[in-house]
Parts: sequence; C-alpha cells; structure tokens
Amino acid sequence: MSEMVYIEKLAYGGSGLGKLPGGKIIFVSGAYPGELVKVDIISDKRDYAIGRLEEVIESIPERRHPVCPYFRKCGGCNFLDLRYSKQLQFKEEIVKEQLSRIARISVDKVTQIQKSNDEYEYRLKMEFAFDYNMKTTLGFKMKNSRKIIDIKKCYIAPKYFNKIVELTPEIIDLHKVPIYKNRKGVLKHLVLRYSPTEKNVMVIFVTKTEKFSNGRQIANQLVKNIPNVSSVVHVMNSNDKIVLRGPYKILRGEGVLSYEFDWEKFQVPPTAFFQNNYHITGKMIEFLTKSLNLNGSETILELYSGLGTFSIRLAALSKHTTAVESNRVAIKAGKANANINNVRNLRFIEADVKEYLNSHEERYDVVVVDPPRSGLEKEVIDKILEISPEKIGYVSCNPATLARDLKKFLDSGKYKIEIIKPFDMFPQTYHIETITILRKRGL
Repeated sequence: MSEMVYIEKLAYGGSGLGKLPGGKIIFVSGAYPGELVKVDIISDKRDYAIGRLEEVIESIPERRHPVCPYFRKCGGCNFLDLRYSKQLQFKEEIVKEQLSRIARISVDKVTQIQKSNDEYEYRLKMEFAFDYNMKTTLGFKMKNSRKIIDIKKCYIAPKYFNKIVELTPEIIDLHKVPIYKNRKGVLKHLVLRYSPTEKNVMVIFVTKTEKFSNGRQIANQLVKNIPNVSSVVHVMNSNDKIVLRGPYKILRGEGVLSYEFDWEKFQVPPTAFFQNNYHITGKMIEFLTKSLNLNGSETILELYSGLGTFSIRLAALSKHTTAVESNRVAIKAGKANANINNVRNLRFIEADVKEYLNSHEERYDVVVVDPPRSGLEKEVIDKILEISPEKIGYVSCNPATLARDLKKFLDSGKYKIEIIKPFDMFPQTYHIETITILRKRGL
C-alpha cells in the first residue's frame, strides 16, 4: 500500500519522519525534512510504521547526485545524496531534538556542530568482507543482509585503500587461500588502518583459524606492489559477530601505526580502538581539555579510557589522572603511549568500570566518561554522583543515550550543564559525536 507523506524531521538513525493520514508516525529511509514523498508501507506496527521510498514528489534543493554507485546498497553511508552543509544542519538539529525531548535541556546549551575537514576520504579504518564466487572478491555487506557487494572504490576511504582492495583478491586467488563462507574456509575479513601522520597503511587479514597458509608471501607481495603498506598483520578470530578481535601475528613491518597531534603521539596496535577521523579527534581532544578549564592541581578519573586518546592530554594538564578501561590490548597500548609522551602522572587500570567504582572510594576533582553507544549504566551514574566531582566531561557517540544520562545528572540537583558541542566524526552517515561539560552547582 502506497501513501503520500510529508517529511517533518530527521530521526536519529538517518530516517525521515512523517505522519500517515490519521497521525501515525512513519519512518522513511532516504527521505529528508521538507520533502513530499511517495512511500510503500512495508511494516505497520501499533505505534509507528516503516515505509520504503518509492518516489520523491517534491525535493529539497540540497539534494544532490551521489558520487558512489553503491549508495543505498552497501549500507555504509546515509547522506551521500545530501549536500554536506545540510548534513551538518540536520545533525545539529537531531542533537537538540534528542536533548530537548528526552531531557528537557535548553537548545541554547548546544553550540554549532564542528564540521569535518574532509567530507570524503576521512576514515582511518575500514572493514571489508571476503567473498568467493568463482573468484575472490572484497566488499561490504548489503544493508540488512548477509550478501556482500563487490566494491571497486569507497569514497569515504583514504585513496590508498582502494588500490589494496583492488589488488588483494588477485593475490589471494594466486595463493589459493580458502574464503570463509557458510561456516567453512579460512579468510574472513580485510581490515585497513591508515595514519595521516605517516601516510602509511596497516593491512590486517582476519582468519577463522590459526592457520594462514602463505601469509608471509602474501604480505611481501602487497608491500612490493603498494609502497604505502607499512605493516601486514594476521588476526586469528573465531568469533563471527565481531570483526577485529583476537591474537595476532605480525607478518611484515612493525605492527603499529603512529598518530601525532599537537601535544601527543599515539601508537595504535592492530586490534585496538582509535577514533576514525584524524582532524575531528584532534579537535575533540582540544575542546574537552580546554572546556574543563584545568589549573594543574586537579585529580582526574577517566572511565572507558581506551588507549589514552584523552588521558594523555588530561594528565599533562592535571596533578594526576587515573584511566580505567576493561580492554587489555587498550591498556597495554595506553601504558606504552604514556611512556612515549613522557607522562608520569597517569595510571592505567584494567578493570570493568562498574566493578572499579564499587571497589574504590577515592575522590576526584574531575570525572571524564567516554562510554559505548549504550551509554552509562545507572549504577555508574550513581557512583559518579557519590564521588561528587566539581566537573564532569561526557564524550558521547549516541545523542539519545547522552540525553537519557544527562537527565539523571540534572535530576540529582547537583549539576548544571555548561556547554554541549556536537562533532561530525562521520560525514555521509547519521552518526554524531558530542562532548558535554557539567559543573557542580554553587561553584
């Protein structure tokens, strides 16, 4: 059944939101606020419906022809058919809407979104899936499907990646490495990581089994044909739900990538998390540390610290910083990064955040959190309120859970919001990073 729908706003997740006759909300992927569209209703729930875009009857002027032939197929991008300036406007509006609707936070607290230096070719890490149909191919999984689309060029990937993606299947077929398919075979994924500082690429082969026949010969061929490849790594991962996890062997090179910012240097091992947009990461580090207005006498607790992306700068500007992270690889890398930067007042602790807070009674002047997409558990928020720091810095990758958590801090009556700033870490997608600074009332 088809309906005409006027799109009123953009929902977090990238879908346009409108109303059907009768008032029921409908979500339409690929439709933008201000457009009149014809949709096919593919799912009709009690409280909402989901529609498939059939035709744009009246479009907004910011619509454009997407540069990528795989757009709307591979599922990696949401807004390639929308001018970048309009993407930024919509993302800023989404943050304001989530904070206003969920937490009743004034939109005046939200400053202008920080745009990315690069609209394309910005991603520092990409995960490609291997497939085999008479020959080996590399690509991305189709949206809401296990089918893999053979990709020749990705526009948000660094240009060096595309040459590697083009050449690798030929080398794999030459060495007859079995592709993992239908729970049989060896080779699962190709993960590429890039350092703008060094202009080098780390190539990571992910296999189902420990054995990767001819791995070193394959690594040598890649390095010989593509000079920007500085490291080749083999990761053994039997888990089919997570791409990049497990023990690894270095087949060629040092097995780390280096990133250099204004004040600090980072070395990132193959399986460690690092932010995906170099310039935005630097701007987030600067904004967080400057907005906390540190005077050098503070003790800081950072939760979900990763390998020290924020911790290194926080420690340099404070009396002492404690960084808590549950991932062992990240902790090891964090300690190494502290040494590289000659930071001696930074302590990394490998622990579950909730367990750490339950077993420690220390007081801190500042608490910084950078939780996963699901946000903070209620018990973690309660423990932070018990610590009662003068300031809280919240780094978020999900405006919905950010709004939920900020409401709990505000409802306690102990804190007020100083500033909220969105950052466009992922142009062409609906994802939004946000940094919020809270200060204790009465200070």
